[in-house]
Amino acid sequence: MVHFLGTSQINKLDSLKNELKANTSKDTIRAGLLIELASELTYSEPNKGFSLIEEALAISKKNTWIKGEALAQRQKGNLHYVLADNLNAMDAYQKALVLSRKIPDKQLEASVLSNLGNIHADLKEYDQALQNYRAYLETSRTLGNRAEEIKALSNIAIIYNDTENFEEGVSYLNKALTLAKEEGNDLFIAAITNNLALAYKNLGEHQKALFHYQEAMAMAQKIGNKYIEASALNSIGKINLLLKNYAVAETYASNALSLSKEIGAVEWEADSWEVLSKVYEQNGKMPEALNAYKKHIQLRDSVLNEEKKSELTRKEMQFQMERQQAVANEEIKRQQLAKIIYLIGAIFFVLMAMFGYYIYKRRRDALEKKKTAEFNAKVSETELKALRSQMNPHFIFNSLNSISDFISKNDIRQADDYLVKFSKLTRAILENSEKKSITLSEDLELMELYMQIETIRLQNKLHHQITIDQDIEPNNTLVPPLILQPFIENSIWHGIAPKNGDGHIDIKIEKEGDMLKYVVDDNGVGQSKKNVRGKKSNGSFGIKITKSRIDILSHIKNKKGSVNLMDKPEGVRVEITLPLELQF
Repeated sequence: MVHFLGTSQINKLDSLKNELKANTSKDTIRAGLLIELASELTYSEPNKGFSLIEEALAISKKNTWIKGEALAQRQKGNLHYVLADNLNAMDAYQKALVLSRKIPDKQLEASVLSNLGNIHADLKEYDQALQNYRAYLETSRTLGNRAEEIKALSNIAIIYNDTENFEEGVSYLNKALTLAKEEGNDLFIAAITNNLALAYKNLGEHQKALFHYQEAMAMAQKIGNKYIEASALNSIGKINLLLKNYAVAETYASNALSLSKEIGAVEWEADSWEVLSKVYEQNGKMPEALNAYKKHIQLRDSVLNEEKKSELTRKEMQFQMERQQAVANEEIKRQQLAKIIYLIGAIFFVLMAMFGYYIYKRRRDALEKKKTAEFNAKVSETELKALRSQMNPHFIFNSLNSISDFISKNDIRQADDYLVKFSKLTRAILENSEKKSITLSEDLELMELYMQIETIRLQNKLHHQITIDQDIEPNNTLVPPLILQPFIENSIWHGIAPKNGDGHIDIKIEKEGDMLKYVVDDNGVGQSKKNVRGKKSNGSFGIKITKSRIDILSHIKNKKGSVNLMDKPEGVRVEITLPLELQF
């Protein structure tokens, strides 16, 4: 991101640089100038600030200026936080907190507590974040600092809303809004009003939410804040859609879309396309609705991919922090033990030190093994989620191609019926996309709907039968979502579709000990004919992903699953085994 500097900021930077050139003495005045210059560079050139901070720290330590050390550590944390290095940011903030309490300096302590709360909130450590924000609020009130008090109240409200305690969130936001209006701070008023509207929407109070969104939009337009304006426009469109005011919803969604594109807000752009898709669908504009929905899916998937990468990075960082904290705790215990042993005597000290080191090493090794195992499990689960996130766009893409093909060949009434079935299927897929497992009966309902869609596309030349072993309880058996879909798709597209005459697919679900076995049997053209036509019998993208999913499930459950494809005189037989999992 490119940061543009205003004239006043450029003048201030030049002024600070000139003062530093004039003041070459290694005193507290120079240290203060270095910290101030690093602060001015935080959002424009953060990497250039580190060398300034290191010099300020060295001067402050040499002159025993504790407040200078605290200010430098806080600014060092700000630089790391802007660069998304939360681990080093937290380390610097904790050092700044300890130093601020030595002076003591309550104002400095309050700002550091707020920064620590932000990091814990990013890590979804909500209890710790609330603890920091409450301490920040108490200190701000003690000092009579209204601006900091408003920020603290807003941050606490956001934590409550993130944890779905919306009543508490509304209460704190109203307190913050009252103070912001008393202070006449338009930016705070716009941001708090926007968050308050979201809380009312989550409570189902749509009229209150609509009123506050409109207020937030008006205030954002007044102060020229396009980010709050775009967010409010999108939300007004969504609420009008819920209230069935489709014309109004379309107007606001269109305006939000234009503004989101202008400021590069991809997530809000995706939301705008979703609202427009639903409006077009209600107005009977099916081609426009489909086109808008495709754009929504494309943008939403790009946002989800970034979120999943961020989530994996966050978990890795959290693991590192926990390990670092564990080592620090063990070091504290060792030091305490060493002091006690030293008082007893030199000889006893040596013996106890050896014993203490042995115990420490065993505990440390055990802790490391436990953390490593937990981390590997988190990585496996994250990989599994990533594979599911790849599976859904792939399946939706193929289905959209089917719809496009059907619309071009059939009349509008049949196309509309086809689209309704597809929308039901898509909605079910998206609802299950984040679930690790669903019941067998739910999964088979998805497959039944999918095969009905394909039967229409193939003009009823496709027939199927599903048989479930009597020892299996479909409503109590848990399976990974859409585990069979790629193989059924392969049978339809590469086996039944090229076949002259009717095709049949038999699906059997059996129980083999502590394993669940699927059998997909078709009477299509078979793998050999597909190879003659230049097709790869095992090359389906969806099948590859499914094999990877089964491998990861086998690793997590410590039971070996498998996928076997077998040629028949006519058609292909696929056998899939995976660990049996029951709901109750």
